[in-house]
Amino acid sequence: MKHIPCILSLAALLGSGCIHTHDTVVRDESRLPVEFENDAAARVFYEALSRMPGAHERTENRTEVELPLIFSHEQKVVRGANTGFNEAVRRCDTNQDHRVTESEARIFAATVP
Repeated sequence: MKHIPCILSLAALLGSGCIHTHDTVVRDESRLPVEFENDAAARVFYEALSRMPGAHERTENRTEVELPLIFSHEQKVVRGANTGFNEAVRRCDTNQDHRVTESEARIFAATVP
């Protein structure tokens, strides 16, 4: 008899139900249009891009809201692959004419560790 209130309380908590939501949002953008002066400019650019820290990683922001035993909401925002490419193009194409010259590519490559 002493355990009946505890059992009823536990049953009420477990039977009340919880709401859990999990969202994953991929934020990507279309690739910037870019052309290369020659094959050497493209090769130097892509080699430097492959060395860039985080160029191929998908970064993730996570937001979580909880009201214990009642409500739980989790949202993840994932950065798309084209974002790193576009950042590299913006850094490399110093005059922003959407044409990467060999000298721009070499300067960009020298700044990438």
